[in-house]
Amino acid sequence: MSDSSSQKKIALLQQLQKETFVMIRSSLIHGIGVFALVDIPKGQRNLFSNDASEWISITKTEMEQLPQHSKELIENHCLYDNEVYYVPEYGFKLIDPVIFINHSDIPNVVSINDGENFEAIASIKAGEELFLDYGSIVAS
Repeated sequence: MSDSSSQKKIALLQQLQKETFVMIRSSLIHGIGVFALVDIPKGQRNLFSNDASEWISITKTEMEQLPQHSKELIENHCLYDNEVYYVPEYGFKLIDPVIFINHSDIPNVVSINDGENFEAIASIKAGEELFLDYGSIVAS
């Protein structure tokens, strides 16, 4: 095994041991949600992967030209403001649990930088669903 592969394996094992907090599964709120695998203390960050991809702006006019199934994915799982939708550059070919966090007016996680990283603002017990106030992610 090369040094690079060995370092990647060590990092993966570390992540699996100490930094794997959530999974997606069936939710009564909106079909699919994000749930805690372990107790998550208030203030915990690094809940999700450190995805380096960008969120690409798609105008509402561009959205209208997409097939209905793509529009539904974007409308249900992506952020938007008055002018554009923000879609991950990989589209929907990879699964990022972040897009499955359901809305609540009483959230237990909050975005700390426009939807790229999140922090638990309350203690979350293993098995509980994570919630986010959609209105506080991106200022319009």
